[in-house]
Amino acid sequence: MLRCIALAASLTLATPAIGQTAPDWSKAETVNIGLSNYAFTPSTLTLHANTPYKLVFASTVTKDHDFTAPELFASGIVAADDKSKISSDGSVEVDDGGTVEVRFMPEKPGIYEFHCSHFMHETFGMKGQAVVQ
Repeated sequence: MLRCIALAASLTLATPAIGQTAPDWSKAETVNIGLSNYAFTPSTLTLHANTPYKLVFASTVTKDHDFTAPELFASGIVAADDKSKISSDGSVEVDDGGTVEVRFMPEKPGIYEFHCSHFMHETFGMKGQAVVQ
């Protein structure tokens, strides 16, 4: 039963609502998000609802980090090819020195918190918020 619920939740991230067309990912705006020693750059993301984005997560250090934002990802559409890059807890893992791209279109305005879920990283300041207007 839990597997079915998890599958349904993950499909929701990648599937447009009934009657809605899929985003035109070729028109996605690029947003670069740096992951460094206990910081995101920028720490505040300003996004617009119903605008497709290519989120580029880039680690600039020799530590693994992640970008954990389950409510943000649940508030919109993730490109079908990219949904496997987001784990069931709503995080995108970025290996040391690596880059991960996720195409995402937020649909619901609001303020969504994000953080690095690695041990003590959030405590040391690795957190921020996405403001969807």
